[in-house]
Amino acid sequence: MRRACKVSLEFLTDAKRRRLGALLQAYRGAVNFFIRSLWEQPGKLDGKTLARLPKENTRLSERYKSQALKQALETVESTQKAARATGIPASCPHFTGAAILDGKFVSVEDGRGSFDLVVRVSSLKKGDRITIPTRHTEVTRKWLSRPLAKLVQGCALDEDSLILWVELPDLPVKSEGEGEVLAIDVGVNKLISTSEGKYYGREFKAIRDKIRRRRPGSKGRARAHREREHYINRTLNLLPWERIRVLGMEALSDMKRGRGKRGRNFRKAMAPWTYRQVLDRATQKAQENRVLSVRVDPANTSRTCPVCKTVSKMSRRGEDFECISCLHEEDADTVGALEIRQRTLRFLGSLASPRPEPSIRDRACHGF
Repeated sequence: MRRACKVSLEFLTDAKRRRLGALLQAYRGAVNFFIRSLWEQPGKLDGKTLARLPKENTRLSERYKSQALKQALETVESTQKAARATGIPASCPHFTGAAILDGKFVSVEDGRGSFDLVVRVSSLKKGDRITIPTRHTEVTRKWLSRPLAKLVQGCALDEDSLILWVELPDLPVKSEGEGEVLAIDVGVNKLISTSEGKYYGREFKAIRDKIRRRRPGSKGRARAHREREHYINRTLNLLPWERIRVLGMEALSDMKRGRGKRGRNFRKAMAPWTYRQVLDRATQKAQENRVLSVRVDPANTSRTCPVCKTVSKMSRRGEDFECISCLHEEDADTVGALEIRQRTLRFLGSLASPRPEPSIRDRACHGF
């Protein structure tokens, strides 16, 4: 597994900042050129597509051009994929983000003295590298203290931040008897509800609404996005990882669009809800804590009575659940988490006994 670690750029001299700024300007210019070109005419990572950007129109080397094309291809593909998933037509994206550079452009080395980390980045001048002195952080030390951990040769770079990656070996999950099975339901108001009837992240709605109020592309919107990311991380840290052996979650997809036609107000309300970010981060936390993560079919989880197992959409009204059959009452998110736990247990039971080859749907739900 790989973990991202942010380190400081505050020790750069003004001259180095100018060189770094010139590199990023040329790189982003090339990425945006390829994005516009690919938007009009599809291409791939080959010499023919690279030749669309003539040498005289860029300061980048051929290697940097190839990396810019690769990042442009990924940007166009993800934008078009999101448009297909939501059914909302997409406009040509404009790249302003970090340059993702691998070991062909970046070397990460041990430093000396107060600068115990040095990152060297290829510049616009052949054979000349920008040396970035920096320091390990609490996060980098934490990950590098793990057995067999190592820094990846590469980085994500912009004017204000430098992201490094630490590669870690996959840890064996806890064996039976080392912990419990817990399930979580991810919501738009209460961020996480557990099968134990506990709730985490009750303030998420305020953060979600703050993002909606900020103008797209503004600094305020970017700050709100960072606040959301930090809030998700803090909330997931509160789960009792030390006593969990298996974590059950829903295999959610296309929630913002739904099966039927969604109205504009619904889409606006759901836009700041990043359930995939929550699930992906929960999966990462599970890996770090040797917890097996299982994703199950999400159909009707919060409409299934935990007592009599009656399934009905009429049993749920907002965040309240009252079974139309046995009249059992409970929070709808807790009901969902309880059903996710039951499906997780059934999946674990199927692993312990001979079973037929999993279906395509099962493979998608459980990540085979």
